[in-house]
Amino acid sequence: MYYELFLRSFADGNGDGIGDLRGATEKLDYLSSLGMDGIWLLPIMSSPSYHGYTVTDFYNVNAIYGDIKDLRLFLAEAHKRDLKVILDLPLNHTSTNHEWFLRALNGEKPYSEWYLWLEDESWLRARRPWDRQQVWTPIANTFYYSLFGPGSPDLNYDSESLWHECRNILSFWLSLGFDGFRFDAAKHIFDFSRETGNCEYQHDRNITFWSEMTSHSRKINSEAIFVSEVWDDWETVEKYSSTFGIGFNFPLSYVIKEAIEGRSVQKFIDGFRGTMPHYFNNNRTFESGVFLTNHDMTRLVTVMDGNKDQALFALSILMSVPGIPFMFYGEELGMEGVYNELFNEEQLEPFPWYESGFGPGQTEWKAVDKNRPGMGRSYEKQSESNESFLSRFRRILLFRKERPWLRWATVDNIWEESGCLCLELKQDERKISFIYNLSDSARSLRTGEVVHILTGSATTVDKRTNLGAWSCAVVE
Repeated sequence: MYYELFLRSFADGNGDGIGDLRGATEKLDYLSSLGMDGIWLLPIMSSPSYHGYTVTDFYNVNAIYGDIKDLRLFLAEAHKRDLKVILDLPLNHTSTNHEWFLRALNGEKPYSEWYLWLEDESWLRARRPWDRQQVWTPIANTFYYSLFGPGSPDLNYDSESLWHECRNILSFWLSLGFDGFRFDAAKHIFDFSRETGNCEYQHDRNITFWSEMTSHSRKINSEAIFVSEVWDDWETVEKYSSTFGIGFNFPLSYVIKEAIEGRSVQKFIDGFRGTMPHYFNNNRTFESGVFLTNHDMTRLVTVMDGNKDQALFALSILMSVPGIPFMFYGEELGMEGVYNELFNEEQLEPFPWYESGFGPGQTEWKAVDKNRPGMGRSYEKQSESNESFLSRFRRILLFRKERPWLRWATVDNIWEESGCLCLELKQDERKISFIYNLSDSARSLRTGEVVHILTGSATTVDKRTNLGAWSCAVVE
């Protein structure tokens, strides 16, 4: 299991109200206590943006987070706790403040070749695939390609010298001790066609690029971990995942949440078969990175309209499917927040360590709205009760931690019985069954002996189980 960590909001180690590497280092025992095996660290490179995805220096730590010495200590302490750390690395674009871009504007080579400039006015008709926004930004007497907005000029990977520079970047961060990378916007390396003048994903060229970068990285660290962000349908995700080894399964995240919203067992069965087909056999060439939310999505409890039982039920499903689970920071506290593409800080609010909202290590970089003091969402408050959302959440995580073999399990069967969802997994001689009640009322069905209640309630008499609303029982 991996914990998606946004440094700015997590823990402040120097008293300036902004989360940093020192603060995160002090909280590593907390992450271990959740049962985490690793950390996905959102961008820490020099950047003018709060989220860090517009980089100004690929070879340095953002000063608000600390320095290289702080990073080395963080990595060393994480490794002492058997925590792997992967770095989120956005190689698709830079900031307009990057030295490369500024020198490119002056016509200096090779930098002028590292960005994509307008060559034909007909290209100005191109639009972003998902919202039809313009992709060319005017500057001086020309235009630059900027799929993710004017502040993010795309890099031009037709340049061979840029490939060489990327290999150097990967070498640099691996040499500091990172265990691998989460590659942002993996399908966007080549996403504009000079021939048609349109935004078109060139998957084969993208995969050639990533094959080169992962191969180079494995020469430095043969056990390097790579996760691809390809936000698309399952077939497209699968194209990339074999190259990386792990691919984020965006379709599955929607299947789980939409099945719960619609209280539909069949929707889950159909969706699960369609998004996890490679787990129905033993011929896998990659693994699914399974998750419910991330920094680009609305938080889980908010998706569930504040229903924490449903949120925990969604987590129980996630923790019972094969693959590698990824958790977004703060979800264990039931934090809330709606993602908005234009103003998307709400789901990135500070992690509430204290019920008052203030104290040593508390981040205060932005005002809070959805997770205010006194709402009972703090770590401090929830640590007082064994039945708090945090405690219940943690027990579900630890269930998965104690059964690492589920990561590689094969789906033996999935079916509906008495209105409940049944999932059976196996690996070698091990076998386990999960029974989920996706409804607002109890269900009765015939089962084996229930040995664990992952969430909710269940009673078994004479091999017949009465499963409470939004409950998950385990037969092992």
